Amino acid sequence: MGRKSEQVRRGREALVPRVTPLADDVWDILRTKAVYEGSQYHKKHPGDFGLRPPPSPRPDATLCDEAGVFDRATANALFKAAIDRGVVSIAPAPDGLPKCIWAVDASGQVYEAMNSGNRHYHGYPVRRSDVQFDIITQRWAQA
Repeated sequence: MGRKSEQVRRGREALVPRVTPLADDVWDILRTKAVYEGSQYHKKHPGDFGLRPPPSPRPDATLCDEAGVFDRATANALFKAAIDRGVVSIAPAPDGLPKCIWAVDASGQVYEAMNSGNRHYHGYPVRRSDVQFDIITQRWAQA
């Protein structure tokens, strides 16, 4: 595991997912104003995301392509499911929305949407070895 991956892993241990209700105004913002934006660091082939490959890709980044997400429609459906299910981080981002929102697809793959600021989230698959994977899967089943 690279240094960047190790730093991310340690930071993720603090992002305990919850299924408890958020304030109504936060839910309203998530449902009506939060948007998914692709990240060039998590796409090998940008497809219809309108992204260019990064000039220096991170070798430790998880790729949506490897998880079968090749188009914006699939990514948006996962993002909407994540909001509807409500498995979100306890920690808020500076904009007051959850820092992370998680989804689990039909095959059991976990995805994380991280708050990029200004009501924008970028998503990527979560590795099975990630400390959050099993917790998210359990919370998803409970939600």
